[in-house]
Amino acid sequence: MKMHIYFKAAIAILILQLVVVMVLGYSIPKDAKIPVHWNIRNEIDGYATRDTAIIPFWLFNLGLLLLMMFSGKLSPVYRQNRERYDAVMPIMTLGLVFFFALFHVYILLLGKYPECAGKVQIIFVLIGALFVFLGNILPKIPRNYIAGIKTPWTFYSDEIWRRTSRMGGYCFVLLGIVMFIRGIFNISAGWINILLLVLLVILIFFPVLYSFVLFKKGVGKDE
Repeated sequence: MKMHIYFKAAIAILILQLVVVMVLGYSIPKDAKIPVHWNIRNEIDGYATRDTAIIPFWLFNLGLLLLMMFSGKLSPVYRQNRERYDAVMPIMTLGLVFFFALFHVYILLLGKYPECAGKVQIIFVLIGALFVFLGNILPKIPRNYIAGIKTPWTFYSDEIWRRTSRMGGYCFVLLGIVMFIRGIFNISAGWINILLLVLLVILIFFPVLYSFVLFKKGVGKDE
């Protein structure tokens, strides 16, 4: 089977990521602390050692790539939506691999040059852009067991899956835009942190509730 061009691009990014993080990472002192987690106030509250932050983080991205590339073979319903699945998953794979490669390089840069954090909150910009990207991809993903909003009710019918994915996509995009704006303009006011928490709760629970409501209304019952 011919490999999709987006999968080839993702592999190229993964190779470039390995080269960059090897050169950059091993130029950092062995006892340096590498930031790997931020709280809602953009404060670093989790660190990794230099060696942990180089190869293991790259292996995570490699594992993600392999999972996404072979996800069709892992999904029992792949053949039911093969054309849509094959059209969406490669671009989703490329976007995720690209994001985690950028994130990996960024945390190593912070480990070597802590001052490069600057006034722009890069971590919020990256995550915000990722959420907007996923929000646009989500409604295009057909029903499957690997990616998407998976609840007992979205698996009940393609129509519930489609409507829930579309609603979830709106939630992802809205949260992503707010995070992106917060990062670009370095907004640290308490109100925007509360807004982000509210949007995050909505993102987690509303699509689940929405799929249940659609199920109770009998959407897709005749499929």
